[in-house]
Amino acid sequence: MERCKCYVGVACVDGSCPIANRDKYEEYDIPVGWDCDECHYYSGCKDCALFGTEYCEMPQADVVEDKVEG
Repeated sequence: MERCKCYVGVACVDGSCPIANRDKYEEYDIPVGWDCDECHYYSGCKDCALFGTEYCEMPQADVVEDKVEG
């Protein structure tokens, strides 16, 4: 699955983003990626807030396929 540049998942907005909370994660020796492409919370279109809106940049065929797979 191609990673979406405009992905906005639950962890991106609910305060649990590991990159935004890097200090807290490192305090407990939990490794954190350096950018969103490495995030383990990435779920593709399944939980993206932009899915199905005018801001969704994924080709519609791929989006539908991802929803079916997930």
